[in-house]
Amino acid sequence: MNISKTPLGKSQIKLKIELTPDEFSQYEIKAVRKLSEQVKIPGFRPGTASFDVVKLHLGKPAITRQAIDLALPECYSKAVMQENLPVVSRPQVDIVSETPLIFEATVALLPEVKVKDHKKIKVDKENTDIADEDVEKVIGNLQRYYATYTPVDRPAQKGDRVEIDFSGTDLTGKPLEGTTSRNHPVVIGENTLIPDFEKNLEGMKVGETKNFAVTFPKDYHAEHFRGKVVNFETTLKKADEPKYHDLTDDFVEKVTGEKKSLATLREEIKKNLTSEKNQQERMRREDRMLEEVLARTEAEIPDMLLDEEVEYIVEDIKADLGEKGITYEAFLKARNKTPEELLKEHKAEAEKRIKIRLALQLLFKEENIDASEAEIEAELSQLSLQYPENEREKAMNEYRKNPQMLMRIRHRVMLRKLFDMMLGAAA
Repeated sequence: MNISKTPLGKSQIKLKIELTPDEFSQYEIKAVRKLSEQVKIPGFRPGTASFDVVKLHLGKPAITRQAIDLALPECYSKAVMQENLPVVSRPQVDIVSETPLIFEATVALLPEVKVKDHKKIKVDKENTDIADEDVEKVIGNLQRYYATYTPVDRPAQKGDRVEIDFSGTDLTGKPLEGTTSRNHPVVIGENTLIPDFEKNLEGMKVGETKNFAVTFPKDYHAEHFRGKVVNFETTLKKADEPKYHDLTDDFVEKVTGEKKSLATLREEIKKNLTSEKNQQERMRREDRMLEEVLARTEAEIPDMLLDEEVEYIVEDIKADLGEKGITYEAFLKARNKTPEELLKEHKAEAEKRIKIRLALQLLFKEENIDASEAEIEAELSQLSLQYPENEREKAMNEYRKNPQMLMRIRHRVMLRKLFDMMLGAAA
């Protein structure tokens, strides 16, 4: 097998691979064996027909095509190993000649990567102390959750649970789609509706209808409503007043299902809030550290690798849309974009993903970070806790059989060790 290499720039290379007639004949023999197993040939059991019989029955071109299909991936892999090429993309293959078999494979190679002064990266930890007010806010939420409600005749006020009918129109009186609801539940003051809407409910009595204008926020999730003034006709259908439980040990038992004091409940809430806030702060610091690593990373990304990553992003979008029952075509139409425009739109994100992966691989190597079998087993054990106790061992065995899952777990362990090193294990 003759191999020649042509550098193409941006960490891409073209391999030209030529097989001798003797080398190709070995693939023809394999092709005949495979075809004889797949095709019924009168007078022969599957897999027993000779080369000449298969050739006579199917024709030489069919054998040649099958032999080429077998030769391309195997010869490409051999060439990559023989030339010790760090490939990072699928090859683009072009057949130059069938007899003799000559083909070209264009592929991206691992680019040179530099992360400048990564040891100088410092992400300060912000204060994670929990104030008494934070604990009391949780207590207040528990009181509201377990509150009982009774109807009232007075005007509605903040804290009341009400039901309303409303419909919206533009300034010309034209009805607006998506601004109508019936028997809509609202707790006045919880700000579940757009700003100022709930304020207009205060003072209304059951059965009363009121017209008022509300301006939608400039960052509203639906673009066509951002900053738009909408007139609402709103009727108060129902209003209930909350009655909160007193903060007694009986209330604590009702909330937790256990006999414990209010002081104990406050301690537990503070402990849980502290743990949650520490986790959030750790995640913030990890994200910030990755941003710093990315900013210090220098790498010339091969176009082939970039195009592949964009395709992965789009495939993820398609899968997500499919779960929501939305077709890719409908998604593109709603955004008024062509498939090509969407691919182009995600190039920056694709480049960012590739750079951070390459940077992490370099840092793992430079810092001699790996995951031991014991660490991977510990991670598997932690993952299995999401299953019922009698299914955990089975789940761990399934994980162990899945190479991709084991690779992700290994990477997770290594990434955590890198974070521990750069941020501080106890942080």
